[in-house]
Amino acid sequence: MRHNGVQVAHLAEAALRHAIPFRKALRRLKRRLQPYDDNASNSHYCITNGLEQIVALRRAGFDVRGKSVLEFGTGWLPLIPLLFHLAGAARLTLTDIDRLMDDQTIARARAIVRGRMDDIAAALGQPRDALLARLDVPMAYEYLVPWDAAAHPAGSMDLVISRATFEHVPEAQIAFFLRQFHRILRPGGMTTHLVDNSDHWQHRDPALSRINFLRFEDGDPVWKLGQFNPQAFQNRLRHDDYIRLLEDAGFELRAALGEPDPKCLADLATLPLAARFRGRPPRDLAVLISLFVAQKPA
Repeated sequence: MRHNGVQVAHLAEAALRHAIPFRKALRRLKRRLQPYDDNASNSHYCITNGLEQIVALRRAGFDVRGKSVLEFGTGWLPLIPLLFHLAGAARLTLTDIDRLMDDQTIARARAIVRGRMDDIAAALGQPRDALLARLDVPMAYEYLVPWDAAAHPAGSMDLVISRATFEHVPEAQIAFFLRQFHRILRPGGMTTHLVDNSDHWQHRDPALSRINFLRFEDGDPVWKLGQFNPQAFQNRLRHDDYIRLLEDAGFELRAALGEPDPKCLADLATLPLAARFRGRPPRDLAVLISLFVAQKPA
């Protein structure tokens, strides 16, 4: 059965996975029996995104070398932290709400990064052999799970980063975390966030528009079912919403990159929108990938 184009069975399946008792213990048991297996396409796209963030920071005048970097939402594979390690970061703080990373996923991340070294060397402007040698040097990091943002020392970091994380966080919590990022950054420190604004249900069902989820009213029972599993939660914030949230938290915007997707612009001509999205500029609604760089005033 479909509702607003979405297969309801897929949403119910995700909700049931979250409702399973002792799911964290079961996950740990599964990991002992079967190592984490990443999606190769997603992993390589993650590296591409991470390099885009480093380049955007450099264009904004920020040099990663010697800096302390905090990643918000590391996930399974520390691909982005390894890129910042190669770029010269002195210290990395990795955070999450669940402990997902382990020795096996770190080793897998290193292998993926090694396989993309030509691209990484070109983006960083450093010799390939020098980067391979640095990859063999253990990454200096601490892993804070679960991370208590409010307890993190003020003025202790130079850079806060995230990739494909914000879209899974409710708006009020994003506002909270941005205020905390501002507090823990040193004066002049930077923050960069790459956000996937697309409908994540479309990743599983290519027949959908990549902005199909803009059809659902917040109170729609099927929409609520789809949000029951926190890992499947989507806040549906758009490009301009993140600009507002960054500025409200006291940041000065240095870059807000994101182009509307032509197919999504065409879809908006016929897609029935929920009330909260009606009247908003189509170009804002159709941005699928946003990359922000912002600075705490010095």
